[in-house]
Amino acid sequence: MKARVLFTTLLITALAGLSARAGEIKIMYPSEGDGIPPVKNTFIFGSITPSTAPFSINGQKISVYRNGAFIAYLPVSEGEFSFNCELLNGATVSYVRKIKVRQPPPVRVSTGPLSLEIITPSSDLELSAGDYLNVLALGTPSHKALFSVKDLVKDVEMAELPKGSGRYVGLYRVKNSDSVRGGQLSARFKKALFGAGASAAAKGRITVPDGYSVLETSTDTVILRGGPDAGYTMFLPRGVKLVSDGRVGSMRRIRLSPGETAWVDDSKVALSNDSAFAPLTETGAVRIKKTETGSSASIYLPDKVPYTVEEREGSLRLTLYYTKARTNTIVYDSSDTFVSYARVAQAGETNVVVDFEFDPSQPLWGYDVSFGARALIVEMKKAPAISRAWPRPLEGLRVVVDAGHSPKQVPPYDGAIGPMGTFEYQVNLVTAHRLNAELSS
Repeated sequence: MKARVLFTTLLITALAGLSARAGEIKIMYPSEGDGIPPVKNTFIFGSITPSTAPFSINGQKISVYRNGAFIAYLPVSEGEFSFNCELLNGATVSYVRKIKVRQPPPVRVSTGPLSLEIITPSSDLELSAGDYLNVLALGTPSHKALFSVKDLVKDVEMAELPKGSGRYVGLYRVKNSDSVRGGQLSARFKKALFGAGASAAAKGRITVPDGYSVLETSTDTVILRGGPDAGYTMFLPRGVKLVSDGRVGSMRRIRLSPGETAWVDDSKVALSNDSAFAPLTETGAVRIKKTETGSSASIYLPDKVPYTVEEREGSLRLTLYYTKARTNTIVYDSSDTFVSYARVAQAGETNVVVDFEFDPSQPLWGYDVSFGARALIVEMKKAPAISRAWPRPLEGLRVVVDAGHSPKQVPPYDGAIGPMGTFEYQVNLVTAHRLNAELSS
């Protein structure tokens, strides 16, 4: 009996050891069920254990790094697709990762009933004189398509590009005399004498207002972007007036100057009480004074207007929009050795630039801009004094280390992820702790 128990124990231990030695496969990308564009190849990466074991995906041998990480660029096919992974380490370890490869738009054929569908615009649009209304429709190939906007324009011819593709594009430039609110956009095929036709209506409506709208930022931090889906251009506080002359869906176009625009989320602005007049303010006296950390400048500005800040070599430039330069006086602080020169100039019809130049021996370390009582306040900080005495050259300084990214471990991840399953926030946090240890030692 004891011999049988001993044999069973040894067998279980041996099987467990064999399972442990067989190895492990981890796929970090793509995630299970991911949908990817209609491509012929895509990346796959992850790790295996042990790193020396032969490894293949869909029958193709994969090179593996010494730490077990791998990355490969493999062919895929449309629809449901599987990466079949095999690791040979005594026994074969198999793992399957399934994804979906989207199919390209089907080639349209002319058999069957006529069809037509407007693809863009897909949301409400607000346009101004000089803007282009771009219309894209897909339908039965080799027909003559037209589009119209009720109460604005009728039967604008569309071109099929390329020929025989069923892809119809049309263009209309808004005129100064145009005006419509909520006009329905539609497209149709031009009928032959006794032929059938097809038509379609767009999801969004078209508006061409009689003029601009004056808005006001309605939350404490409002982001302006370079385009509806582009990056940040400025951060504004509550109460800044903006001129809007266009809209795409929930994003409003802001006209900063004749040649410069920005975009803001409609939920972050409200119609201004002074909506009858475009915002326009003027600069007054500039007063510069010495502070404990550098210099502070107060620019007389009775209204809150959008602005940008640009660091330059040895200087700082502010651009104020909807503003006229009326500065006749710049008051310097005789005890201030940081700001060596300031200048206010008209840069465009309603754009003003304010430049601050610094002593070459004292580079700019940082800045902060805020609105005060009828003034724009610019805090400019010079580089802190560093003792440079070894072994504690930074003693007395306060250093803030921001690790960045959040510990989100389910797709979509906040930051990158490596083949070994390491998240970017983990690398950032370790780096931040090590830097903290170095700074504190």
